[in-house]
Amino acid sequence: MISLKTFHLFFIMMSIILAMWFAIYELQLDENGMSTALAIVSLLVSGGLIIYGLKVYKKFKTL
Repeated sequence: MISLKTFHLFFIMMSIILAMWFAIYELQLDENGMSTALAIVSLLVSGGLIIYGLKVYKKFKTL
């Protein structure tokens, strides 16, 4: 059984990968401005998840 810390970090990593994949997918569609807007939002979300993941990782080191 994996620990809650490990699962949380794994879940954050999978969320980052999914958000980046969605951004790449939307950029490849390039049908209208909406797909570009969704790609930008997805990239911002993945950036926020990276920052969040780093903060959680640092906090888990102290626990």
